[in-house]
Amino acid sequence: MTHQLNIKSLGLPLAKLIGLVNQRKELLLNQYLAPFNISSAQFKVLAAVHYYGIDSPADLSKYLTIDGGSMTRMVDRLVKKELIDKQPNPKDKRGVILELTITGKLLLAQCLECMDNQVAPLLTGDLSVQEIEQLSALLKRLLPA
Repeated sequence: MTHQLNIKSLGLPLAKLIGLVNQRKELLLNQYLAPFNISSAQFKVLAAVHYYGIDSPADLSKYLTIDGGSMTRMVDRLVKKELIDKQPNPKDKRGVILELTITGKLLLAQCLECMDNQVAPLLTGDLSVQEIEQLSALLKRLLPA
């Protein structure tokens, strides 16, 4: 019984740590993506469309847990920046299909390079490659299968 209580009591500090790491990640992303004139939220939309094939604002909203109105405004900003193209959905007259423009694909590649070379080292600190792999494996185990 004591073992069970100890595990449960560790959950809150662990949740706090995960939240703090997420806040640091967002701060770093926004800081390092700013020269590209893109926010971390906009970057996530580009990545979701390009890498995960999520091509409707409604599906993006669900995937990124952003309310529908905010997603509509974000998509409109990305269209205005010429990073995303909106086309009518032939299967649903009310819907649209999103696709990255060539400019959007090039920007996404630049952002990913920045993340690999500048953000990732700051996020992982002095962890060894083995420690990063171990942390990654443990965090994946916390996610539903």
